[in-house]
Amino acid sequence: MYDIIGDIHGEFESLEEMLQTLGYKKEAGVYAHPERKAVFVGDFVDRGFRVIDSLCLIKNMVDYGSAYAIVGNHELNVLAYYTKDEEGFPLREHSLKNKAQIRRTYLEFQANKEAKKVYLKWLRSLPMFLEFDGFRVVHACWDQEAVDLIREKHPQNRLSKKFLRKIHSKKGKLYEACMLLLKGREFALPNDMIIKDSYGVKRSMFRIKWWNKMEGESFSSLAFGNRFKLPHYTIPPELCVEIPPYSVENPPVFFGHYCLNGQAGVIRDNLCCVDACVANGGHLIAYRWDGNRKLNPNNIVKV
Repeated sequence: MYDIIGDIHGEFESLEEMLQTLGYKKEAGVYAHPERKAVFVGDFVDRGFRVIDSLCLIKNMVDYGSAYAIVGNHELNVLAYYTKDEEGFPLREHSLKNKAQIRRTYLEFQANKEAKKVYLKWLRSLPMFLEFDGFRVVHACWDQEAVDLIREKHPQNRLSKKFLRKIHSKKGKLYEACMLLLKGREFALPNDMIIKDSYGVKRSMFRIKWWNKMEGESFSSLAFGNRFKLPHYTIPPELCVEIPPYSVENPPVFFGHYCLNGQAGVIRDNLCCVDACVANGGHLIAYRWDGNRKLNPNNIVKV
């Protein structure tokens, strides 16, 4: 059996409390459970104040065999920031904005260069998605076409230096497939629609439910995990794009990314978002997988 644990974001104390609550105990200095394994959905870095400690704990569990882990968009950002292209320029520009996005990770890596080297190498070894017997795990969006393309073109399923350079240089379908899995689907707002977030910043894109068709949805009903309100009127048909729906008959998918606070948990019988915004005043949550394909809200554990 498995425990799928949501985005950590450097919140080491919450991570330890979760593992202890779930019944994991230290064996040879590593958290393990006699009957279960943990599955981490990515976004271990940034925001919190103990990023390296969190990475160390998770890596030790993966190495020991008591956990699995995938990368999230924050790991992607960090790896691209520290990876150079063929001409020696960083794949992710070292601008003030980009440095601010990874600030906590950057500061800890600056203070511990050896840890930086170890954990960047380890993050490059992690998969972008996993399929278990009965369920799937991805950071933001399970799109079968994107998964199939990565399996065909990049069966290693890892964010290696070579692969990162390749997708950033061409920005083609393989790049788009990776972005879809790690960042989810976003939809461009009409130019004449003025939407501002709580900081007064005009928004041009919003995150959407990746499992639903767009036709007949309103801007607000299609939105998912945004920190600003959208209008309730129906999206004009001419703006709709084709989204392959994720059927209720498909295996359950566990994902993080969306920082849902109190709305996190079971979204549908086969969909569960385990990101309850632990680093932004929320909680850390996990789902205790019991082998049942119909997900049960009672299996959510919160610390």
